[in-house]
This record gives sequence, structure tokens and C-alpha cells, in this order.
Amino acid sequence: MSVRGTGTGATGATGATGATGAPGSAPGRHVVGREDFLALARARGGARRVALLRAGQLSKRMLLVRALREAAGERVEEAYRGLVALNREDPDAWREVMLQPYLDEGAARTLVALERGEDADTSWFDRLVRAPYAPEGTPWPRVRTVCEGRVLDVRLADRGPFRDAHGHPLAPPLTGPEQERWARTLGEAWRVLVRRHPWHAEAVAACLTTLVPLEPGPDGGGVSSAARRAHGAVAASLPEDPVLLALGLVHEFLHVQLGALLDLVPLHGPPTAARHHAPWRPDPRPAGALLQGTYAHLGVTDFWRAELAAGTGGPRARREYETWHGHTDAAAGTLLGSGELTPAGERFVTELRRAVRRPHPGAPARTAPLTRGRLAAELRALGLGAGDTVLVHSSLRALGPVEGGAETVVDAFLDVLGPAGTLVVYTQTPDNSDPSRWPGTRGYAVPEEQWDRLRERLPAFDPDTTPAFGVGVLPETVRARPGALRSTHPQSSFTALGARARELTAHHAPDCHLGERSPLARLEEAGARVLLLGVGWEVCTAFHLAEYRLPGRPRQTYSCVVGDGAGGRAWYTYTDVRLDSSPFARIGAAYEADAVREGGGDLVRGRVGAADCRLFGLGPAVAHAAVWLADHGAGVP
Repeated sequence: MSVRGTGTGATGATGATGATGAPGSAPGRHVVGREDFLALARARGGARRVALLRAGQLSKRMLLVRALREAAGERVEEAYRGLVALNREDPDAWREVMLQPYLDEGAARTLVALERGEDADTSWFDRLVRAPYAPEGTPWPRVRTVCEGRVLDVRLADRGPFRDAHGHPLAPPLTGPEQERWARTLGEAWRVLVRRHPWHAEAVAACLTTLVPLEPGPDGGGVSSAARRAHGAVAASLPEDPVLLALGLVHEFLHVQLGALLDLVPLHGPPTAARHHAPWRPDPRPAGALLQGTYAHLGVTDFWRAELAAGTGGPRARREYETWHGHTDAAAGTLLGSGELTPAGERFVTELRRAVRRPHPGAPARTAPLTRGRLAAELRALGLGAGDTVLVHSSLRALGPVEGGAETVVDAFLDVLGPAGTLVVYTQTPDNSDPSRWPGTRGYAVPEEQWDRLRERLPAFDPDTTPAFGVGVLPETVRARPGALRSTHPQSSFTALGARARELTAHHAPDCHLGERSPLARLEEAGARVLLLGVGWEVCTAFHLAEYRLPGRPRQTYSCVVGDGAGGRAWYTYTDVRLDSSPFARIGAAYEADAVREGGGDLVRGRVGAADCRLFGLGPAVAHAAVWLADHGAGVP
């Protein structure tokens, strides 16, 4: 298969000019061969395919420069002639000017302004031609780092026009110490990529020339961005953890790479009014935006898969892999069913999905994907039935491949439970917490001097839109379903779908995580069951209810951000039981041993797909946990 480019730039011209000609050269044509196309779909393009895409970008920019000369006339003539002379005298320097990331954005904005009859400023073009990486007279700081012979050479774009295309607040110009910190963290991130993700390191080094420093997000978390008209540039805030910076480079590079491919090969049709569910955000997305997100999250899935293989990521790597594997697989399925992809787009997303489904170390042997009907049959065989109310903790990865991903799993549960049953999941948000506690609630620390600023910017909890944190794909999928209801606790909410959803979630006291005034107690009253699907006793949230029933349990102060009732936000501080899940694995093992001695008791063990499962009554399990905690004095001063 050969995929021939017909991408359109700001000029609306089709085709692309030859990548080695001067600005006035006649147009040529780029060809993306079958193997190149499929390798790009798998995010395994390497330096050779990056070079192919950069050739396309060079051609696009030649067309833009020609269009700019025609539209702006004498205002850009001197700079244009200088560019022609530079091509003749020093082709490498000419190519550096032409591939400066913001030439595309600047030309596009200027052409639009001129077309509207506005008096557009064209002085940026002259400055860019004279000094492409010193747009305001001061050169961008340059960072060059080497690991095992592989070189990353980028400029820190801390000033200059058109960087607002990244859509996030820009950091101010870097001081000397800040430049050193960027250089140090980039060096550490580069070692992560070279040693554990060499295929991504090769492609990033071949494409990335510019890194734009951003301010951290409102909650203090990392922010990164790629702009559609800034090929070769990535914007990011500087995280404390170099692994997260390495991940951000991979994620945003893939946005850049897909943008360059779309300039050559249309993968979806013209924009329509249709919107499609994106598992990682609350608002439905156009097909083009969903494709961008899905491809970038292929890189995220691949990154955490490799961290698992290296044995360096610990529980975080497994949690992140399972989350993004499920989200990306589901989004790919949505795209393939959207009807908005071109034939080339269908081939691209099909290959992308194959890449998502590559097994990771320790994954069960591949079998035929589980269907909705087979999942329902195996859930019934385990003992789940119509009318049941069930609290599910799950690992979708443990199930093995599922046709349609998490959405199919939810459908299978609803088929089994029927109209009288209720599916419940835990949709906690412990990340909504004071920055001083982030090592425990988020898994990373931020410097103390940032705490006050982060406290001012952390978003308020919104039960309708705030995503769950650290509980996997299935809870988020349930939360996003039409008709799902969520309790309003700003840190420990539950979401329910089905006949009893309202009564289970309606009353959740804001100062009671998981006690008598939480959905856990309502679930006990309803005779609910718990299903551990591919996960162990250590995540059995029901055991927390037992903690509240022991006198003298330690208490602590919690803080989080909530809505103030007037469209604003406010910090809410309360005192509640200090939650401690550290003995849960031992509590569950003892409960299971007792059940075996009693011939099974209330506990049923079995398999659904490739996942080991336990199904049991919530009430009996909580009663056992209360006795165990009292006998062992766990957590009592």
C-alpha cells in the first residue's frame, strides 16, 4: 500500500513541495509507504519515519512562505530574498530557519489577518529569518544531554511570539538556576528514555528541537502540550519526577508526529457535529480530537508497559498501565465504530489497537477476546444474578482481552443484574487534598514553597465531572454512563448504576469517608455483595466500615476543595477516622480460611475470563473484619 499525501496547509494548496528545493521551487509529492504507515500507527516510526514527516513539514512551510510573500508583498520581500540566498549559500541553515517550530503558526496567523484586511505585523518573519532561535534578540537557552551515545539537543523557548499556541500559561523567562534545573531534569529524563524506552528516544531526538516551559497546572500537577502548527516543539511544566517528564515527552511527541502525518494523509473526514466519548475526559470529543488523544495515549500505555518490563515502576506502573491500556483500547474501538475515519484512518486505528493490545510481562496468554455474552455467562456461573446489588473492585487487565473494552464489561454486568439490580463502584478522589499530603494521596511530593500557590488553584470537586483517581478503568466507565449517580463526598465517593442507585448514593456525609453515614453502610443494609475481579483483598473498601465500629480508632484532619454554592470554590477541613488499609490482605486471608473450613460459607471463588475472582456478602465480611481488628488491636493507640 502507498498512501499519498494530499494534506492542506493554510494556503489550501494540495500536494507538497519537494523537501530540498528553494522557497520558490515547483511542488512535488510525498509518499508514505505501507510499512512506514503501519510503523507510525504503532508509534514505532523511528528516526527514518521522523525524517519522512519532517520532509513533509518542510514542503508545507515552503508553500506557506510563498503564500506569505504573495499576500504581504514588500513588507516581507527583503526577508524572503534573504531566505532564498540562505538556501543557496547554506542549505542546512536554511532548513533550520524553515523548520523553526513557530514559523508555521506565525505564517498562518499573518495570512488570516491579511485575508481579513487587518494590518498584520510581519516583523516577526524578518527576525526569525535572521536568528531563528533568538526571536526577541536573546538566544533561547540550549540544553544538550548525552546518554549511551544518544544525544538530545533542544532549546528552551522561554520567550518569543506564538508560543501561546500551546494553550497553557507560559512560564516567565528562565533565570540561571532555573535553566540549570531544567538541564538537570532533562538529563535524568533522557536517561530514562534511552535506557528503558530506546525506540521512543530515537524518534524524540530526531524531531524535538524546542521545549517551551509552562507553569504547573491549577492543582500543581504537571502540564504538557503540543500545538498543531508547531512541529518540533513540546511545551511542559517541570515536574519533580524525571520519569513524568520522560512520559510527557513521549505523549506530546506523538501528538506532534500525528499532526505531521495528517498533513500528508487524511485519516478522518471533514469535521461534523458528531461527538464521541473519550474515557479520559468528561466532555465528548470530535473524531479528530479523539484520534489525537488515542494516539498520544498509545504512547502512555507503551511507556508504562515498558516500565513494568523493566521492573522499575512498582505499583504506580501497573496502575497507570491498566488505566491507560483500557482507556486507549476503548477509544480505538469508538473511533472504528464512528463512521468518520477514512479507509487509511481505519487501517491506522486498527494497527494502533493491535499495538495497544501487545501483552506486557506477566500478562495471561492471549486468547480470543471476551465477548459481552461470554462475560455475562461467566459472571452468572460465578454466582451473580438478577436483582443483585454488587460493589465491584476490578482489574480489567486481569480479564484478558475484551471485545469493546470496559464498555463491554459494564454492559455484561447490567445484563446479569437486570433492571432490578445495581452496579456500584468506588470513585475516590484522594488527590483532592492539601499539597502537604500529596506524597500519600498522589504518590509524589511538591516543594513546600509551592504549597500556597497550589492551594489557591486546586479545582473544586464536582461529582458530575471530576474523574476518579487510582481505581482503574471500570469505575470511570461507570461514572461516565448516562443515568449513573455519584455520592458527593469530595474524597471518597461511590457511583451506582441501576435500580437502587439513588438510595445508595443520596446521603453521604461530607465528614464521613466510609463509615455509618456513607454508601458502604447503605450497601450493607441492602444486602449487597462484593466482587473482587482480578484484584486482591488489599483493595476491599468494605473493610473500612469495620474501622468505624471499633472504639478508640485514631482520627485525623482532612482538607479538600469543594464548591461554595455560588460557582466558586472553598477549602473544607474536617476530622474523621484515620483510614488504614495495611491489614486488609491479612483480614481477607483469614476470612477466606474461615470460609474454607466452613465448606465455602458466604465466599465463592472462580474465574471470569483470565481473572481470579472472589464474590461474597458485604455484611459478613465487615463483621469478620471488625472482630479481626478488635482481636489484633490494629490501629488502636
